[in-house]
Amino acid sequence: MDDKRLAAADAAYAKGDFEGAAATYLEAAEEAAGGKGALLHLAGNALMKLKRFEEAADAYRRASVDEAYDRRSAVLVNLGSALSALNRNAEAIEAYDAALDDETYATPHKALQGRAAALYALGNYDEAAAAYRQAAWADGNTDPGKALNNLGLSFMALGKPQDAIEAFKAALSIEGYAAKGKAAVNLALAYAAMGFFEEAVLSFESARDTYGHTLTGDTLRAYEEAREAAAEGDDREVEVPAEDFESEIVEGWETGEILPSASATSQAPVLPDTDDEQTAKFFNMTEDEMRDVDRAARKEKRAEQRTPKSVALRVGAIVAAVLVIAGGVFALLYFGFGYPTQEQTVTGLIDAYRQGESYTQFWVAVPTADVKEEMRALPAKFSSYAISGVDRAATRSTAVVAIKLESGSTLSYEVQLAREGVGWKVVGIKNRWQSTED
Repeated sequence: MDDKRLAAADAAYAKGDFEGAAATYLEAAEEAAGGKGALLHLAGNALMKLKRFEEAADAYRRASVDEAYDRRSAVLVNLGSALSALNRNAEAIEAYDAALDDETYATPHKALQGRAAALYALGNYDEAAAAYRQAAWADGNTDPGKALNNLGLSFMALGKPQDAIEAFKAALSIEGYAAKGKAAVNLALAYAAMGFFEEAVLSFESARDTYGHTLTGDTLRAYEEAREAAAEGDDREVEVPAEDFESEIVEGWETGEILPSASATSQAPVLPDTDDEQTAKFFNMTEDEMRDVDRAARKEKRAEQRTPKSVALRVGAIVAAVLVIAGGVFALLYFGFGYPTQEQTVTGLIDAYRQGESYTQFWVAVPTADVKEEMRALPAKFSSYAISGVDRAATRSTAVVAIKLESGSTLSYEVQLAREGVGWKVVGIKNRWQSTED
């Protein structure tokens, strides 16, 4: 195909003449002696725009056999999308899997998202959830909110509204995610399904007022019902129709590849060794006891014999002892220890939250964050929790908490703490969605 003709086909595609573009690309592919992959790829894209999915699938399939074509994996993803549009989801999964077998494919999240959608359509919600979660954190995915929103839908289909709530919260936490209104509506519906109607109302109103999402039809009906139930103090669990939820459509066949970006990684902090006697003693020392140490030292000094030599010697010894104690305490404070410890503060916070008791005493005296909003990051219900690590510093620390839901899934959170006095208080709570497990 000559450059002039190719430029005309590209121009036709750019201005929306997909019919003309598809015809020209296909003609050129028929005339080409070899290297047809690129032309068939472009023809398939134009046919997808025309929603001629059968013809698009044929073009992509023919392009995929051109092993010399350097975008063969992208073609396979597009083939999967065309087959999914034809409701041939089992075949689509094979195409997505073939793309994922290519370790050089720059945007695996597209294949994972397409594969997840096909699995969801087949009713294989467990595998769909796994694929959506992989897609959310895959290299090259600059918009993971879409996958996280659909992950929540998969959990709802599995009858795991607790897990769904966490997924929708994760979508809302993604900076730049354009469809936060959808995620907020879905979060509200998940809350309603669990009987948390006050939270559902707040989330519906956040979708409407914060994200500009219009509540209409079934969504508006669900909002009104949640308001009534909240006003009546109702806490029953209800069944929310699947069609009420709002999914994200991810079109993997769109022209243009997103460049891969370094994926964020996180490593659980390692607890320092606290077996030494000095540290153990410090952990059991209250603020009053710390003051008593200094008071006792000064009292001993006054009680000593008054001879010049003995006074000089004893004063020197006392001063040295006080300096050693003060130095030890300062060192422990410098390395992040305190009383109450980070572990004690976090345990008290979560236990109070879990039992429906006041938890404000575990927060700093003047929090910069909305405490109630921060606490909503934690699951509404869970079976157990464990502190898996604490990253200690002189004035700031982070505790990593693993929370096991009643469904059996485990979620991970970072509780951020600041030193207040000699002890620790909470300043924020952050979800660690990358570490979520089924």
